Amino acid sequence: MIAYKRVPMLVTRGFYLVSTTLILVFIIFSFSLSTAHIQAQRIQRNDLDLNYLKAKMTAENELDLFYIGLYESPAQLDFVPACTNLMLDPNQLVIENDKMREYQLTGSFYLCVEQSGYFSVSITLAYNSIEQLILQRRLATTSKPWVLYPITLFGL
Repeated sequence: MIAYKRVPMLVTRGFYLVSTTLILVFIIFSFSLSTAHIQAQRIQRNDLDLNYLKAKMTAENELDLFYIGLYESPAQLDFVPACTNLMLDPNQLVIENDKMREYQLTGSFYLCVEQSGYFSVSITLAYNSIEQLILQRRLATTSKPWVLYPITLFGL
């Protein structure tokens, strides 16, 4: 009789252990999935930040090389149009020349005269295949050597 009462008690205890184990396994599995998703989002965000920093460094390097090209042939500045209210005015787009090809510049450069001796230089550079970085500087040619002043940095 005692053995007969133990069987339902063992079955109940076994069911309790199995269901508790299954619940714990489900909780651990859910936690693992959510942790993996959070980690994937963090990696993607870090990649975007890294791509932005690479694009910014590339744009700054290209602006420096463009500055060197202008400094070596200042006659180009004689044909620069006046600045307008449009930041990326198509009339201000610099046509690729031999120096730009020599330095392998990949960005689109915009150059305009703000006032006598002061020029606005902008570069647009694509990154992340859908976004565009715009870096703008003011070029002062009133002193020797010329000076590039940072103005703005945009990400579109």
